[in-house]
Amino acid sequence: MTTVLVGFITVVVGAGRIVDSNSQVDDAAYAAARAASLESNFEAAQIAGRQAAEDALADRGKACTNLTVSFAGTDFRTSGQVKVEITCHANLSDVVGFGLPGAKDFSSSAVVPIEQYRRLP
Repeated sequence: MTTVLVGFITVVVGAGRIVDSNSQVDDAAYAAARAASLESNFEAAQIAGRQAAEDALADRGKACTNLTVSFAGTDFRTSGQVKVEITCHANLSDVVGFGLPGAKDFSSSAVVPIEQYRRLP
């Protein structure tokens, strides 16, 4: 009975970690897109967006390794939009067992319109 209980707890904790990691990446994608939408040019937007994604993931605890932030599909003009796609490789080795992966890649994207009243030079 103890083995079954420990197995059940491990699966619940592992599933919770996977759901939480996915949520963290979703939040980071939105934070990156929002930060980028406030900048005056595309280069500054990329820097601000990447920094916002890193900060959002670091603030939530388990930071991921190999963070990739892509701005493909961004139309950086007044009526345009910022599209951010984030991929994060998360270490889940502390909940390995019972068929759970030791690491997993999480991806998310967010689209935010360019802020009309953003910082202009």
